[in-house]
Amino acid sequence: MRVLPKLGQEIVGQIEEAWKLPQEDWARKRLLVVRLVAQHEHTVAEIMKIAAVCRQTVFTYRDKVLSEGVKGLLKRDWNGARKPAVRGAVAEEFLERLGEGKFRQARDAQTWIKKRTRKTLTESGVRKTIRRLGGKLKVPRKSHVKKDTKAAAEFRVDLSSHLAEAAGTYPDKPVRIWVLDEHRYGLLPVIRRVWGRKGLRVYAPYKTTYQWGYLHEALEVDGQHKVELLFTPMINQDVHAVFLKQISESDPNALHVIVMDQAGFHMKQEDGRVPANIRVLPLPPYCPELNPAEWFGRVVKAPTVNRIYQSLKHLEDHIIAVARRWSDPAKVATLIHEWMRVEVNAIAKPKSLLAR
Repeated sequence: MRVLPKLGQEIVGQIEEAWKLPQEDWARKRLLVVRLVAQHEHTVAEIMKIAAVCRQTVFTYRDKVLSEGVKGLLKRDWNGARKPAVRGAVAEEFLERLGEGKFRQARDAQTWIKKRTRKTLTESGVRKTIRRLGGKLKVPRKSHVKKDTKAAAEFRVDLSSHLAEAAGTYPDKPVRIWVLDEHRYGLLPVIRRVWGRKGLRVYAPYKTTYQWGYLHEALEVDGQHKVELLFTPMINQDVHAVFLKQISESDPNALHVIVMDQAGFHMKQEDGRVPANIRVLPLPPYCPELNPAEWFGRVVKAPTVNRIYQSLKHLEDHIIAVARRWSDPAKVATLIHEWMRVEVNAIAKPKSLLAR
């Protein structure tokens, strides 16, 4: 067992003289350790606790002061932290490429950094750089090649004006604003990732059965945050007309503005089957991320993955049970995009147009 011998009067004198002088924090801590050692009144454990250092540090500072004196103890050969290879304008460009998902592997980022800075980082170093700059390995969401990014951005900005134009046709009536979408469900099991133990394969039951149904969902953007659902065995414009009628009759005295995508089975405003108190507001093509109803279908179906159902009735019963958990308006509100809520509130008047 290592012990703490006496340091000698000469070294103790040097320590006390240095202790009286102004010192930087790191130097003060080193002096504190050897001063406690010199007093010979504390155990190593006590010194560790008082100075907030590890056991090895106590002996390292003791050996240093014995071999090189206080002058050697307070000598610090440190020129500051090494400057990262990716910094400044290079870091900004790197972040931009991260945001666009340009790096499929750390090796891709490694090649880019070498080309841009002429410095070769290890793959481990590249991963540290990515994490330092806020990067994370993600599964990219599909984006259609025909998507118009500019149109999607303009829709977010112009939504309030479109809503105000639609609401103006019913000046003395409450206006309720909805987002609408559909999701297919079926007996062919959906397999998703689960947590498991390392080294052990995880299995999920599977059975090839081709039976399908469609869940139509509409979420109220503001106001009461109501949810309207409809299960159908198929999907076409006639079925879509039934769902629009259901929304229309949920509040016959209100104007219902429905934001939805431009799927072929979605009717346009001029279609005679659209109820009189319905106004259709189409989303830009191939922009599902603008529609909060997209997420509702996913969260409702999430508990049904990795399971076998004997019939569509059993599956539908499960989906209904999950959907009932979303009868709370506060939960529905969590799915609505903040920018969409802001745009909706922008058309509210002192006597709000929105149904409350």
